[in-house]
Amino acid sequence: MRLPTLRRHSLALLVMAVTIPSVGAAQSSGASTEQRKIRWSGNFTPVQVRSSNVAMRVQSRIYGTVSLASAEGAPERTRVRLSFTSQSGGSSFIVQWALVPGRCGSGGLPVLPIDNFPIIEVGSDGRAQLDTELSLSLPESGEYHVNVYNGGQELSNVITCANLKR
Repeated sequence: MRLPTLRRHSLALLVMAVTIPSVGAAQSSGASTEQRKIRWSGNFTPVQVRSSNVAMRVQSRIYGTVSLASAEGAPERTRVRLSFTSQSGGSSFIVQWALVPGRCGSGGLPVLPIDNFPIIEVGSDGRAQLDTELSLSLPESGEYHVNVYNGGQELSNVITCANLKR
């Protein structure tokens, strides 16, 4: 059975009117499920550190910045940019670092084993820089800080710390 031309065109328009909005809705719903970028940042500040004389503690002279952001298109990964300058200078050395819950000095355990955080080489000029990605999903809320450790992973080995803010 053949439909008159006007009826066929009306039916085609009706099918298009129903189909096009549903395609547009499917495309726009993909954008709404896209992950928000999470970003934390902070400034490294001096802390009291143990000097060569065990009973004596001195203020470290380390200043710098750190930022952690969810990686583009991969919320389970984190982009880390960290830099600081140590006023002590002299010879180069290697330090470790970690993302830790709580505020500086809280003594919490890192969110990942410390060996999962890349080491940082501090040059003889006292400058250190790190730009890397980690397999880590950043938390959206809470209190966190970044510790930099020299010679161990204890709170007493922290040479600088940065409280993070969102």
